[in-house]
Amino acid sequence: MTTAGNPLTSFADDVAATKRAIAAQDGPTVLVGHSHGGVVITEAGNDPKIVSLVYVSAFAPDAGQSIGEISQAFAKPAGADQLQPQPDGFLLLSQKGIEEDFAQDLTPAEKAHLVAAQPKTSGAIFEAKPTAAAWRAKPAWYVVSSNDRMIDPEQEKSMAKQMKAKATVLSSSHVAMLSHPAEVAKVIEEAAANGHRR
Repeated sequence: MTTAGNPLTSFADDVAATKRAIAAQDGPTVLVGHSHGGVVITEAGNDPKIVSLVYVSAFAPDAGQSIGEISQAFAKPAGADQLQPQPDGFLLLSQKGIEEDFAQDLTPAEKAHLVAAQPKTSGAIFEAKPTAAAWRAKPAWYVVSSNDRMIDPEQEKSMAKQMKAKATVLSSSHVAMLSHPAEVAKVIEEAAANGHRR
């Protein structure tokens, strides 16, 4: 397992980092994306090495769609009000936002770590648009977080349905991979075992 280490400085930078991680893999690869990372894997997943895609509480736009556009028809999540624009065009989530909306089901120590380690995120990524949607050609799995306060869970279900993804619903905050690691790992393992099937 390899992390792409997305810099969050721009959509292009995140896609480039993911492509570098894919290039370093030896053989068929499963691409996993969380939150904005779903937009990244929608673009980077077009690489021929990628056999399947896993979206974990993640945005899944079609080609030419931005996060802002695909979110308009759904309820504004509580956590959106806790995003704090910075003078340089980047965003930070408030401590309250992390503790109550981003990761409300983690321990106090885990929440404190997320607050301390939070990277700034470029506000421009919310308007980025993939040029081609990999999920149209590759099998997809989706982890819906039913207690998500950063993306409307109804939007997550809608995106999973649009992709014809195999959906797993967890009673989780936005960070399902931290609060329900075993269940998320099981979905990834299934995607790895069945990536050749649609």
